[in-house]
Amino acid sequence: MNYGLLFLILALLVIVIVVGILPFARKRKEDLSMGAQWMALLKKYPAFFEKDEDCPINIDFLYGSSSDANLRKLREMYDLETIAGQGSEIDRIINLMSWVYRLVGHANEPKIPSERNAFTLIHMAKVEQRPINCYMKTVILNEVYLSMGFYSRYTHLLPHSNEEQESHFITSVYSQSLGKWILMDPDFGVYVTDEKGNILGVSEIRRRLIGGEPIKIIHVGRSALAKLKTNLVNFTEGTDYRWYLSKNIFKIRCPKNSMFNQESEPVRVHYELIPDGYNKELLLDYKMTNKGKKIFFTNHEDLFWQKPLE
Repeated sequence: MNYGLLFLILALLVIVIVVGILPFARKRKEDLSMGAQWMALLKKYPAFFEKDEDCPINIDFLYGSSSDANLRKLREMYDLETIAGQGSEIDRIINLMSWVYRLVGHANEPKIPSERNAFTLIHMAKVEQRPINCYMKTVILNEVYLSMGFYSRYTHLLPHSNEEQESHFITSVYSQSLGKWILMDPDFGVYVTDEKGNILGVSEIRRRLIGGEPIKIIHVGRSALAKLKTNLVNFTEGTDYRWYLSKNIFKIRCPKNSMFNQESEPVRVHYELIPDGYNKELLLDYKMTNKGKKIFFTNHEDLFWQKPLE
C-alpha cells in the first residue's frame, strides 16, 4: 500500500473540507439562525387592528389614470399592450412583471438618478445596460401597470428594525378578478401562491409565514438551469425567498399618490402599516424623513389594503 499517496489524498480532503465546506456550513447555520429570529418577531407581532383602537388618520390612496399623457406615452413607446398579451387579467399582470424583470440584471447599490420614472430607468436598463435594484424595478413596474389601467402601488417591505440598511420593494397590483391586492416582485421575477395555486398578496403571505402554512414561489422568465442554480445556492446557504420575506414583511409602506414620476413631489406622503403592539406611539403623529417623505402610521389593515375607488 502506498501510504504516502493515501496520506496526500487525506490531506487534500481535509483541505477541501476546511477551505470549502466549513465556511458554507457556518454561513448556513448563521442564516438559519437569523431566519428563526425574524420569524420570532413576526409571531410576536402577528396581527393588525385586533384591539379595536381608533384609526387616527384618514387613509386615502390616489392612482394615476392610464389617460395621463406620460403614462399613455409609456404604453405606446414600449408597446405594452403586446407585451401584456390577450390572456386573462392575471396573465397580463404576470407578463408585464416578467418583462420588467428581464430588462436587466440586479445591482445591490446602484447609483440612483435624480429623475426616477419609467423612461429614465428603462433607458438605464435597456440602453446603458446598467443593473438596477428592487426599488427602481418597482418604480418601472408600478408605472407600467398604471399605464395599462391597473391600480398599482410600489410597496416598501420593512423589517422590525434597521430599516435604513435592510428592506425590499415589490409592486402591489389590484386584481379585479380576484378582488384583492396581489404581490408581484420584478426584482426576483416571482409571485407567490398558496398550495392550491391561488396568487397571494402581502398580508396573506405574512399570515401564512406566521402560521407555518405553505407558500409556493413561482419564478418567471428563468431557464430550468437558472432555477436549479438558485435552488442549489438557497439550499447551500440556508436562504430562499421565504427566508428573505420573513425579514422584510414586518411593516409595509406605500405612497398616498401612485402616479407617474411621483418621486418628484417635494413632500411625498406615505402610509405605513405597523402591527398591533409595535411602537404604539407612532400612531399618534407623522414622521418626516430626511429624504422628504411624510409618513403617517396605521394599524388598520383593511383601510390600508382598501379596494381602489372607481
